[in-house]
Amino acid sequence: MIEPGNERAPDAADGGRPPECHAGREHRDQVIRTIRAALVQGRLTEDEYDARMSQASAAWSHAELAALTADLPVGRMDAPARPPTARDVRIGVSVSIAAAGVVAAVLVWQPDNGLAFMAFLIAAVTVLVAPIVTAGMMVDVRRQKRLPGAGRG
Repeated sequence: MIEPGNERAPDAADGGRPPECHAGREHRDQVIRTIRAALVQGRLTEDEYDARMSQASAAWSHAELAALTADLPVGRMDAPARPPTARDVRIGVSVSIAAAGVVAAVLVWQPDNGLAFMAFLIAAVTVLVAPIVTAGMMVDVRRQKRLPGAGRG
């Protein structure tokens, strides 16, 4: 029996669905990867992610799958970020120096207000984290310089 909205009779071998609308496993996997990347990038909440993943598992047509990613950016969302450059390393070193200066200033002047204490805490965390991140960027930049074609896509 032809259902309203279907132009062709459903194929019994396809579970009663029109064959021209059936989405393959490859298309479904691509949509699932896009939804997963959107979660990682913070574009979806956990609840939205769970709802879309269950809908993707139940979807059988290209239109249903396309609707799940229609509001997400077009293109490869799982593409890696650009590799760090020497400028990024200089910025990391500058941030580390500035944070160390704030820590030293607060320790020398010993202010008793809450704002100075918060600035001290933020600067102290930055002094601990920024050099580690900067060292990682330095290693990546050096590796890119040594390997011809590395970091270029």
